[in-house]
This record gives sequence, structure tokens and C-alpha cells, in this order.
Amino acid sequence: MPDYLFYSNWIEHLKRKNIFLLFDFDGTLVPIKKNPENCYLSYELKKILQELNNKIKIGIISGRDLQDLKKRISISDIYYSGSHGLQIEGLDIKYINPDARRLKPYINKIYKEVKNLTYEFRGTLIEKKNFSFTLHYRKVDTKKREELKNLFFDIMRNYNQDYIKILNGKMVFEVLPAVNWNKGNAVSLLLNSCKSEHFPIFIGDDITDETVFDEIKDRGLTIKVGYSKKTMAKYFIKNQREIYKLIKIMKEGLNA
Repeated sequence: MPDYLFYSNWIEHLKRKNIFLLFDFDGTLVPIKKNPENCYLSYELKKILQELNNKIKIGIISGRDLQDLKKRISISDIYYSGSHGLQIEGLDIKYINPDARRLKPYINKIYKEVKNLTYEFRGTLIEKKNFSFTLHYRKVDTKKREELKNLFFDIMRNYNQDYIKILNGKMVFEVLPAVNWNKGNAVSLLLNSCKSEHFPIFIGDDITDETVFDEIKDRGLTIKVGYSKKTMAKYFIKNQREIYKLIKIMKEGLNA
């Protein structure tokens, strides 16, 4: 079980050299909203991250499409990873998973069929990405959700399960190519691409972030947004609202 991240612990880690600070986006840098189109990095957080970027490396690891993620953060000279690590871009790296590229037409075919569900269930939102798509059902009537889920999985059973994988997130289903790659692999690639050794700090809130917690548990600091007994993160903070306080203290610690 994780311990609460007392800020004295946080300051202590700032004394290490070559920090690589990494975040999830939705539910971490921004609060989760009913309509994911309304999620943008706040001016206050953007300003602090830009200042931090002059002293340390910063990366965002998200399930969102890479280009969509970049426009919602709009900070230059940091590292972005979209589609759960299938795409990575930064100052000295550009990566696209080759198996994801190969299976892209197959994912697009499934997307067209699942999209029909959005016409049948009011409040359903389907988000198309470069190599995957996400079905959001947070705004669907609670009495209709089970029916929607059943129809979704009926469609999925018609396709080769060796080619696709389904991630069950917070009121979302994400359909991705079944490749042996995840957010944890993406973070490992980023760390290994650095010319010198870096101490990773990762903050995330969702089940998909557990792959990063697992990947860097022995060489970095892992923080979950919200308490959970099942997480592999070493520490937790109470909620997304604590993110601003945490990053502000980090900036002050680096300037001390």
C-alpha cells in the first residue's frame, strides 16, 4: 500500500541530479471532465512547468493521441508520448511503434462499427486517435450503460483478439492494437535515450499508469493521484487538486 507523500519527502528527492519529471494528463495534470474535449492545461500549471523545464526534463505520457495532447499542453521543448506510448516525440527522439503502424487499418475498421453505438446511446462519445480509439460513456444514462457495454463487447468478439486489446479506464473503453508495448515501455525508452542517467519521477492516476509505476519502481519515485490499496506506486496524493501545490513546491525546492 502506498504512503501519503509528505512534502518533506518530495523536497529530499529534489537534491538528486538529473530529474526526469513525468506525468499522465487526464486526471493528473487536468481534472477529468464529462467531455474530454474541454480539458486543457491551466495557465498557472503551464507557467510553472515552463519554468521547471529550464532546470529538468519533463515528459507527458498519455492515452490521448499525440497531436491532440500537444495542443492541450502547448509547451515546447518537452517530451510527449501519446496513445499509451505508441508515439513519442521530444528534442532528441521520435518513435512510432512499428506493430501499431501495421495494425492501424484493422483498428480503423473496428472504429467504424463501434461508432454506430454513438447514434444509439445518447451521451456516448467516441474519440478517434491515430492508432486507437476511445469510447466514453460517462454521460450515458446509468440505466443504459450495461446495454451499451454488452453491445460493445459483442462487436469486439467479431474481431481477432490476437490483433486488439481493450483497456478499461474511468468510464471509458479504449481499443488499441495488441502490441507488446505500454506506457511503462515508453518511459523506459525515454530514460534510456538520455545521454546521462536520470532519476524518474512519475505521477499518474489511472490503471494504465500502473505499467509506469512497475517499470521505474526500483529506480525512481512513483506517485498516484488518489489512494488505492492495489497500486504499485510508492506514494499517493489525495486528489488532482494537490498537483498544483506539489509542482509549486518542487519549483521552489529547485530554486532554493
